[in-house]
Amino acid sequence: MKKKRQEDWTDEENAANIAEILERAKKGIRSQEELERDAYFTDPANAEEVNAMFERFRLREELYKARREAKLTQKELARRMGTSQTYIAAVEHGKKNITFSTLARYARACGKKVALI
Repeated sequence: MKKKRQEDWTDEENAANIAEILERAKKGIRSQEELERDAYFTDPANAEEVNAMFERFRLREELYKARREAKLTQKELARRMGTSQTYIAAVEHGKKNITFSTLARYARACGKKVALI
């Protein structure tokens, strides 16, 4: 069976994956990949790129939270925006960059406004 791409995961699959990661972290289980990733994130030479990455992550988190607060599925949000569920999933998983106008449409579809802080 072909492995499902992360951007195609449902909300429940994302939650289960996060729970599994947290459980492994509690037990102190770390893979070579995790050790290498930690070294990258703590290297001062990568600070600017890491900060930009975290800013993008926070935006994705806010988009997801806005949709959930509006009690919308990805499919319902996509319908309101005139796009596809696949596109919404890709945006929420950081696989697509979005324009400000798309960000504003997303916010409106969730009953929100875009605000810079």
